[in-house]
Amino acid sequence: MMKMAEISLRDYVRGLGREINAEEIASIIEGHALATAVSAAAAGVIPSAGGGIAFGIACASTITMYGRLASTIGVRLNKGLLKAVASAVVADLAAAIAATVTVAAAVSFIPGVGSMASATLTGISNFGFVYLAGIIFIKMVTSLGISRMEKMSEEELTSAAKRVQSTVDVKSGMKEAKEVFKARSK
Repeated sequence: MMKMAEISLRDYVRGLGREINAEEIASIIEGHALATAVSAAAAGVIPSAGGGIAFGIACASTITMYGRLASTIGVRLNKGLLKAVASAVVADLAAAIAATVTVAAAVSFIPGVGSMASATLTGISNFGFVYLAGIIFIKMVTSLGISRMEKMSEEELTSAAKRVQSTVDVKSGMKEAKEVFKARSK
């Protein structure tokens, strides 16, 4: 999924007469996803509240990641627009894997083993949220175009993000994210 998004982005940017380092884009996404996973895992050990804290971490990380991606790609969007799009994307992704989040919250009440299981589930889930959010941003750029994105309102961008997100196979994306997580955390 990531490789295809990178290729589409590289081809789109070439069409504009520019070059982009696809490895840098992937590195931004994977780096933010990994940092989010570590922070979210730490929050995941807090019974019940850990999930909410982890969700906030995922939102904040996605906003920062979107800012870095936009800057690297050459999309000029203000922080308010980036925040609105990131929040909508992460909320929808969280809803798509709500069962995992619910299990993590439930097992967090079991002392010791439950806390560790919750931390693991929360960390991996949040890695997946941010990883998929990065892919969705790339797909938004390639499907909408930079100049069109820069002219859109908050509502239009949020709606476009949801349309693009609906084309992403979350189950496959989370599987890919899990494989990338394992490879990056070795």
